[in-house]
Amino acid sequence: MFLYDHFAFTRPERRAIIVLLAIVLVLALIVTARKKDEESALQPHTAQMVPVPTSAPEPTTPFAFNPNTADSATLRAVGLSPFVSSNIVKYRRAGGHFRRPADLARIYGLDSSTFARIQPYIYIPKEESDASVRPTPKGKEMKKNKSLLLQEGEAILQEEQSKDVGEVPQPSPYKAYMENKLPSGTFLDLNKADSADFIRIPGIGPYYASRIVSLRRQLGGYVAIGQLRDIQGLPEIGDYVYVEEGAQQRINVNKATLRTLARHPYIGYYRAKAIMDIRHRSGRVINLRQLSFLDEFSDEDIQRLAPYLTFE
Repeated sequence: MFLYDHFAFTRPERRAIIVLLAIVLVLALIVTARKKDEESALQPHTAQMVPVPTSAPEPTTPFAFNPNTADSATLRAVGLSPFVSSNIVKYRRAGGHFRRPADLARIYGLDSSTFARIQPYIYIPKEESDASVRPTPKGKEMKKNKSLLLQEGEAILQEEQSKDVGEVPQPSPYKAYMENKLPSGTFLDLNKADSADFIRIPGIGPYYASRIVSLRRQLGGYVAIGQLRDIQGLPEIGDYVYVEEGAQQRINVNKATLRTLARHPYIGYYRAKAIMDIRHRSGRVINLRQLSFLDEFSDEDIQRLAPYLTFE
């Protein structure tokens, strides 16, 4: 009885002891887990290292191409990496011109093995190789019939291959691809064409075609070709599209809901909230000048929004 009187616990005390033991057990498990994580972090994870390919896969069937006119899709189809294809396009936009096949080897990122593989298929017309006779064309003068150029290059290449190998050359599968594309001098209305139309532009696939249509829907229509720069990575397609004036939809600033205003790419939530605050204080927004006094709107914002807003 003596031991029972001194060491016996009441029911609340027993519950408290059980809870305390449970807490101690949880803390012990946490400490053990932390030690295991620290030990594993100090060990090198060599098994998880995956080799990264350094070059683009070679095309199944090479074909002749002109580096002075080929778009990024053509360059990638030849077997060049996206990085090298982009450098070639940038070089041409800066005024660069390839006079002979060896000039292409100077492009940054193009390794010698890749150049050696594609060199037999580089086709530069004779009139383009002499820069002193005819300067590098610019603007509209650079528009050529790409399908005709491709056919000429293929004819020359196939004739040489048939002489060396004695076999009947197979037509390039890229020829059928280019036949489905728009010829030079054909234009699409950015506000009326659908995804299937945009896919026919050289260098444009389903992804960018859907992005063009999606941005048009969010904006309420394009007002300038330059708005396509908001689509990251989109190739230059200004030679195939135009914008019809007055085709865009306008938002009534004094009647639109906060959600409608916020969904516009040039407004967003915070600018929409600032517009709603003016409506609550003053009853209505008078004009764009009133918005220009707000910190949320820069001069560039006002200029971009002008074709899309009405204050009736």
